Amino acid sequence: MVYAIHPVWGTTQRPESLRYGLYQVSSQGEVEIARALRLESVETLRQHLLNHSNTK
Repeated sequence: MVYAIHPVWGTTQRPESLRYGLYQVSSQGEVEIARALRLESVETLRQHLLNHSNTK
């Protein structure tokens, strides 16, 4: 699996509303699978998913 992390804003007029989205990437595009306030939280989840998919 391939995953991407992108910053996500509700509106550009409210930069304090910045969140981070975790996306699953495929040939059909990207699908958001999680969103968090902290980049570290999304990265931890991404690492967990990558490690889980490597053990199969």
